[in-house]
Amino acid sequence: MINNQHIPIMTNEILSLINGLKNLSILDCTFGGGGHSKKFLENGHNVFAIDQDKNSLKIAKKLKNDYPNIFFYKSNFKNIDLLDLNIKKFDLIFLDLGFSSNQLESEEYGLSFKINSNLNMNYLGGGLNAYKIINYYDKDALQRVFKLYGEIHQAEKLANYIVNQRSLKKISTNFELIEVLRDSEVNFRSKKIHFATQAFQALRIEANNELENLLIFLEKVHDFLKFNSHLAIISFHSLEDRIVKNYFRENKIKKNKNLTDNKNWGFEILTKKPMVASQFEVLNNNRARSAKLRIGKFIN
Repeated sequence: MINNQHIPIMTNEILSLINGLKNLSILDCTFGGGGHSKKFLENGHNVFAIDQDKNSLKIAKKLKNDYPNIFFYKSNFKNIDLLDLNIKKFDLIFLDLGFSSNQLESEEYGLSFKINSNLNMNYLGGGLNAYKIINYYDKDALQRVFKLYGEIHQAEKLANYIVNQRSLKKISTNFELIEVLRDSEVNFRSKKIHFATQAFQALRIEANNELENLLIFLEKVHDFLKFNSHLAIISFHSLEDRIVKNYFRENKIKKNKNLTDNKNWGFEILTKKPMVASQFEVLNNNRARSAKLRIGKFIN
């Protein structure tokens, strides 16, 4: 039913928010491989799941055979306000900004530097992909992508090298790109991670408008939270985490419950510092090592 290789991250920490409660309405905005949703269903809750991945739709249909109280919407989470949801307010809204194993290992999406896929990295079906970025963005645009989204200090050097190499031969596959990255002599400062991680991250963010999608979602999400409900978000790199941290900080309710900007809502921040996966979880699931969980309790 659920991809056996997909292990949902920090489930105990998420479930602790609703421990002992039954029949809650939960909005899982990034269904992915269905791991978190399945945990919610097993604990007796109603799950409204969102994902744009066509494979997620297949997983959700199988899951519904055992759990009729799951309702799936094939869409991007940024479009939360455009969906015909059965209910309008939720007890928990959850967002996991990582990828399921079936997404990471998909040759079609080409998100992994371990699989020699055609350059793509677009998993949302838009018109932009890594091939177009690498082979057709000018030097300045490439530099912007690598500096802003990959936080690569030598972004200009890398952009120049790519422009030079693609003039000799188009860069068409993940392994060809990795070879270019390796030969560029750029210092990726990646002793603990694969040296291509930052560049792949930058291309994926650009191809899918990931940060913009997150910002759009955060502008809307408060309209879908019940009083005393929770918003829980797992991010996997500093750019996402910074956006989430700033969102909670900017919408933090003060002790006297007076809110700025004439808003009648705000959050009690339950994670002054982001929660991270336990050593035991990381040992059993290496992908959990970079996960950061931030939680806010919605007050109005």
